[in-house]
Amino acid sequence: MLLHDLFPDLTTDADLELIEKWETKTKKTARKSEIILPAEKEIIMPDGFGEDFDVRTLMKMAEDPVTGTMRNLRVDDRDLPHAKNYSDYSYRIIGRDANPPWARQMWIGLVLFGEVCTACTKPKYMNIDNIPKKMNSEELPKMLKLLEHGVCPCCKRHKYDLIKNHNLKDYMQLVNVLGQRSGKSSSFAAGYSSYAFHLYLKFPNLGSLARSSMQESTLLTGTFVSLNFAKAIGVMWTPFKKMVDGSKWFQNYFKILDEAKIKYGKDFYRVSTLYIDIYHKNMRWYPTGPRSTTLRGDTRLWAGLDELGLFPLPKGDEEEDNESERANADEAHKSLMNSLSTVQTIRWNLIKEGMSSAPPCIMGSVSSPYSLRDKVMRLLRESRTEVGGQTILGVNLPTWEMSPLFERDSPIIVAAYASNREKAERDYGANPPTVHSRFVPVKAYEESTFINGQNTHRLIYMYDRPGEIYGKIEKIRSCRWPSVITLDAGHVNNSFIITALHFDFDTNKTIGSTILECMPHEGRKINFNLLYENVILPLAKDTNAVALLADQWQGLDILYRIETDMGNNPLGKIRCKATQYSPRRKDFDVVVQMLDSKNLLFPTIDLEDKHKITNGQIEDFRKEMLNKPVSHFYLQLNTVMDGGPRSCPGKGDGYTDDIFRAVVLGASKIHHPKLMDRLKEAKDFNYGNGNAARMPMPAFAGRSGGLSNIRSRMVR
Repeated sequence: MLLHDLFPDLTTDADLELIEKWETKTKKTARKSEIILPAEKEIIMPDGFGEDFDVRTLMKMAEDPVTGTMRNLRVDDRDLPHAKNYSDYSYRIIGRDANPPWARQMWIGLVLFGEVCTACTKPKYMNIDNIPKKMNSEELPKMLKLLEHGVCPCCKRHKYDLIKNHNLKDYMQLVNVLGQRSGKSSSFAAGYSSYAFHLYLKFPNLGSLARSSMQESTLLTGTFVSLNFAKAIGVMWTPFKKMVDGSKWFQNYFKILDEAKIKYGKDFYRVSTLYIDIYHKNMRWYPTGPRSTTLRGDTRLWAGLDELGLFPLPKGDEEEDNESERANADEAHKSLMNSLSTVQTIRWNLIKEGMSSAPPCIMGSVSSPYSLRDKVMRLLRESRTEVGGQTILGVNLPTWEMSPLFERDSPIIVAAYASNREKAERDYGANPPTVHSRFVPVKAYEESTFINGQNTHRLIYMYDRPGEIYGKIEKIRSCRWPSVITLDAGHVNNSFIITALHFDFDTNKTIGSTILECMPHEGRKINFNLLYENVILPLAKDTNAVALLADQWQGLDILYRIETDMGNNPLGKIRCKATQYSPRRKDFDVVVQMLDSKNLLFPTIDLEDKHKITNGQIEDFRKEMLNKPVSHFYLQLNTVMDGGPRSCPGKGDGYTDDIFRAVVLGASKIHHPKLMDRLKEAKDFNYGNGNAARMPMPAFAGRSGGLSNIRSRMVR
């Protein structure tokens, strides 16, 4: 609003000319690289005008000394101090109204808001590990040279210069992956969010500064989201609201708005239990649950997303679940980030044009980790990349490295580790497993399990039939003992798995010598008949298979072709007996015991793949595990989830378990007395060069159905 619009009867033609020159100058200086810091004393607005009215004094009073723009003269907040940075806000603005942040909480806030001069600060202090967790955060400015309103008081550099030339990061996201009881949610909601609220209250309306990018009437929102509405209120909104309600600064601001209401006869704000509206700033701050429709559409200037690691993952390969009203992890994050983009763009342009005090526009994802594949852990990994590190501040610390109240040997943490080490490492160590509730302990297979040399065969994909896929096998090496083959059948989305296991009668160990996977891709379906003819039957002959085991398999008629095609053994019995069986919980438990005792071995795994899997670096197994069946099996051991004491384990979110199920089927039944008799009987059979090394026999694995008559049909 222009001054002569406010006071048309008090301005002469000369005054109007002077005002016009001043307004032009103001618009220019607001974009300059030089900024006028607040004077110690500001001019007081006169109570009346009359003969003593001085338009020059009025213009000076109307100019905001930080931004160089015109104040809203209806809301005279000049006497309320404007925080120079987050440290100043914590100790001068809020002061004794709230507990100050811990040292590392303070460091995160200052770095997140880009308030550290990277030209004047020693590089080692830009690493949180070099900030003592027990130091008084009020002493932190002795280590970090802090900007004041976006300008370094030492070297006089402005924020844009520091970003472009001195490696100051202009962060758009905070990813706080911290252990439980580390104050991660309260520090974001009460500390960082209330600071942002303060800055926006003291800053001109964004719409008035960027009319070409946004309507001046656009409602700007600050949103707090959690797993449900109740948690959004309890964990995020309540700490924020208490900070606002309990701070003298905010209450004094509301008093100014109350006075403006009396003077102008209109409301300037409304504070409710569930929202705060600031009408003259076009702002609303509020909590919400994870409804898809709620998260889309707003133009946001701030967003907090609590416990992102616990949000459900997308189903299939899509980020959005169109049939669900509840946003999944990827959808919630994407919706909030998209809604911040308008204000982030405006803010960047203001900084580029010299307005270094432009408030932050941040998306904060605050969570304890759940699994290596959850959204917050994927964001943390992204923050460590060259590109992601430019806009995402990722912090990953255990409870005892963040909170000065805990040590690693604190009784509550020691007790948690004694009770369940993996769970405690996830909850307090902020170091999650690949999936939560992992079924197979890592110690059971990480060493001395994948040591049995090369896979005996390699599957070569065939694409010569339109819309279909199958394979042929190439023999790499032979094995001495007869085998058991197992199958787990997929058609479109799931892989077709073929494994061969044998019992080594010299070492008394069960060996998984062959793991083959035909993974559907390029939209092709698996051709079962061609896979049987080119993979299953040749492998059964090569490995001297005495049995073919399959889970109940949706009526596929090729299951029993193996008995005819393999013929009889030298004793006149069926050479390869086919049967169906659905593994029970006890079968899965038996296999875990075999792994733990090192009595179940598999082909050697590629060390690079093992490292990536162990560190949760597999983002898309369909691409990264294609043609790597042994590595894919290792991944599944990491990701199969415990379904409960009486339930069979299942695949982890975003993964599959078909190789694991096929292995369990063979390993749990290879010691069945009748099957073991067939293996012993076949040790000395020789069918020519096709099985010169002799191995254990095939077994088929499908998915549905109950227990079949394996005991009666295994051997006649």
